[in-house]
Amino acid sequence: MKIVLSVDSEEKIPMSITAATHLSEMPEAEEVEVVYLNGGIAAVTQRNRIAPLLKNEKVKVVACGTSMEARNITKEELAPGVIYVPASLKEIIKRIQEGYIYLVL
Repeated sequence: MKIVLSVDSEEKIPMSITAATHLSEMPEAEEVEVVYLNGGIAAVTQRNRIAPLLKNEKVKVVACGTSMEARNITKEELAPGVIYVPASLKEIIKRIQEGYIYLVL
């Protein structure tokens, strides 16, 4: 099972870390991709905040380029290990087409 989880507000960042960790611990979980967009994009520059996700082999942390641009965040500011995508909507649609389960926090 593969899951893509979107996080669109800063208030949901702590919950996203807990949720992604729990999802990744499920035996049937192959991958959990956490896509941070809109206000949630604040997570991707804070390495200490998302460290549990960056250390988890089953979790990928993804930053929305559109949201980064809107908030003047550069690729150089991303925490090491965060994956940049130009647009989160395209990434999510791509994952759904690949059979990922789509969850929204």
